[in-house]
Amino acid sequence: MNLKRNIEEVFLEYNKMFKTVLITGPRQVGKTTFLKNIKEKARKYVTLDDLEIRKLANENPKEFLSIYKPPMIIDEIQYAPKLLSYIKIACDNTKEKGLFWLTGSQKIELMKNVSESLAGRMGVLDMTSFTNRELCKSKLPPYDLEEFTNRDIISKDKLLDLILKGGMPEYLTQNIKREYFFSSYVNLYLERDIRELKQIEDLNAFYTFLVSVASRACQVLNYASIARDTRKDNKTVKSWLSILEATGIIKLIYPLRKEELKRITSQPKIIFMDSGLCTYLLGINTKKALTDYTNFGFLFENYIISEMLKTNSNYSLGNTFSYYRDKDGNEIDLIIKDYDNIYHPFEIKYRDNVNVSMISSFNKIKNLKNVGKGGIICNEKNVKKLTDTHDIIPISSVIV
Repeated sequence: MNLKRNIEEVFLEYNKMFKTVLITGPRQVGKTTFLKNIKEKARKYVTLDDLEIRKLANENPKEFLSIYKPPMIIDEIQYAPKLLSYIKIACDNTKEKGLFWLTGSQKIELMKNVSESLAGRMGVLDMTSFTNRELCKSKLPPYDLEEFTNRDIISKDKLLDLILKGGMPEYLTQNIKREYFFSSYVNLYLERDIRELKQIEDLNAFYTFLVSVASRACQVLNYASIARDTRKDNKTVKSWLSILEATGIIKLIYPLRKEELKRITSQPKIIFMDSGLCTYLLGINTKKALTDYTNFGFLFENYIISEMLKTNSNYSLGNTFSYYRDKDGNEIDLIIKDYDNIYHPFEIKYRDNVNVSMISSFNKIKNLKNVGKGGIICNEKNVKKLTDTHDIIPISSVIV
């Protein structure tokens, strides 16, 4: 199964604007496959996973580029940071665009080197695991915050299946047993990315940390509680969370911060970007186990937000994600600021019957100047009016 990636159009636009384009993202989300599928015949491919080639790139980058000439795909560029300076020189000596396509799975280290050598010469895009839009081969435009429309209905059974499976391409396309795939994936992630980024010796402790973070998907970050789980101090927890962000396993969405809003919390929410990996870490293997899980509501909310984040990235929509929670317990699950700086508030509910009382917290942001259309994302089958300004929004209207 060879699925078209939604990021393709944006990538090709970047390729026309920049001399080098870097795609970052977690391991095994399809970065290399994507580039190989869209490359021209003349574009060669080389991977720095090959230790001999890596050695050459690090010890003699000038010779490397004399052998491997653009247009080129260079896979896992983080293994040869010195090469970026020589790529810069190659870019500076021509006006031609799209010379180098690079991939990497360790964003913080990569961006540090990029900012020192290729700032302004490189376009950077994030790739994620498959979205539902990609899996169902949707031809429809992505969600429109101003006008949600009816789309093919997703049954509750199908939704649970989507959450359990997640979007890792190899697992979904190669018919690999779920337990085998995710077990191998976690072991590879720990042995390669984690050791390389921070030289962490106690991988068992990091695995415990990973499970602890998964158990808090879509919840407000509490360093102390994770520290208790892992028997590490807050400084270590913060450092390890930065690794999960750097490798694309999680994203943090921060509370809305405006002068007009008082008494709001300051900690971000944890969004686990692949629901299949998240549920695997929690030992959830069946639909019944999923719905019986104590924090199932958070896992459902996490899935919806992660899908919207992925779509936002794939289409370069320019939306900014946040949430609202104050010290009195009032909360808005998701607030999306669009490209025109309009705020769209959403509640996310795994239920069919919803009512206007469920958006009472929307009043907490009514003093903001640019509050636009929002509503409740839920299991309803059709878009319906909830109020004059807010709708009841089917899940399919967001993820198809």
